[in-house]
Amino acid sequence: MTARLAETWVRRPASPTRAVIDVTRRCNLRCSMCHTWKRTEHAELSVAQWAAVFKCMPRLCWLDLTGGEPLLRSDFGELVSAALRGLPALGMLHFQTNGWATDRAEAVVRRARTERADVDLIITVSIDGPQAVHDKIRGRPQAHARAVATLQRLHAMAQQDDGLQVHVGTTVTAANAQTYESVGDELERLVPGFSRSHWHWNLGQRSEHFFGNDDVAGVEPGLSRAQLQAAIARHIHQRGIPRGMVGLMESVYLVNLRAVAGGAPSNIPCQSLRSTVFVSPEGDVFPCHIWNRPLGNVLSQPFSTIWASAVVAEARRDVERLACGGCFSACEAYPALAGAPLTTAVTTLRRGLPLARSAG
Repeated sequence: MTARLAETWVRRPASPTRAVIDVTRRCNLRCSMCHTWKRTEHAELSVAQWAAVFKCMPRLCWLDLTGGEPLLRSDFGELVSAALRGLPALGMLHFQTNGWATDRAEAVVRRARTERADVDLIITVSIDGPQAVHDKIRGRPQAHARAVATLQRLHAMAQQDDGLQVHVGTTVTAANAQTYESVGDELERLVPGFSRSHWHWNLGQRSEHFFGNDDVAGVEPGLSRAQLQAAIARHIHQRGIPRGMVGLMESVYLVNLRAVAGGAPSNIPCQSLRSTVFVSPEGDVFPCHIWNRPLGNVLSQPFSTIWASAVVAEARRDVERLACGGCFSACEAYPALAGAPLTTAVTTLRRGLPLARSAG
């Protein structure tokens, strides 16, 4: 995996090394900050169609499967298998879940670990606050209880499998701005052995083609810049010394997120369309999950043709000059950090040293 990522340091590869694949817009919850569930059309690519896309990505070593709620697809396990079979360079597979379908989540994890134990598997269970807050945000009673039950089950599995990691993802918005920090204490109480080093933070983002929340109020964090920076600093301190590559990447992300939350530019070049790409459930190719700039559809032409097209090359140039507006959303931040290691190291050290003093 490191060799594949290193290729992107010197040139744009012939196929992406990292992709975010949105497998469904369907969701059984009614989240206030995300309205993908309002989409009524569900023309999802089949497993066979996704398999054809995967064949066009021989260099892909890092795959994120997302939704909607991915586990609402009855064939999600088959889709995961198609990715594991069709992506020979794959080193890390990640999918997120709202945690409603505990048994199905466990079944998919067991299937993936059986089929390719050489691929690291990371699962993120979304929990946005204590029970009352989470259920209100997610728009359905028992959403919190089901998410915690799934987290407990998968966390127990991860304790016995070094190739499996289970994280909690919390999206900070105005709806949970006053309570989200209590999630860490609650998880340590409810999940024996759970560490804050496996607690991931996102800041609320807007996206027309992914979240469908351009006109939704309260998506952004309901905190001042100073409050948000202080909260991120506390989180970094509570996470402690990072262990392993994923933990190190998360800490580096948080140090830079603190700076961006204070109004600074990220200063780390985005890798969108250089080494990363986003594909919608209908097969539409976009630079990322934020920028609504369609570049082609894999049902009309092979993904490899789209990736090599002049349309994508032009869009990549626009990314480089920040015509997209620029962002530091987690989905794009991680490949940005990995794609520019020297810039990332220098920038993070400059930002991290004063942060360490203030957090301590």
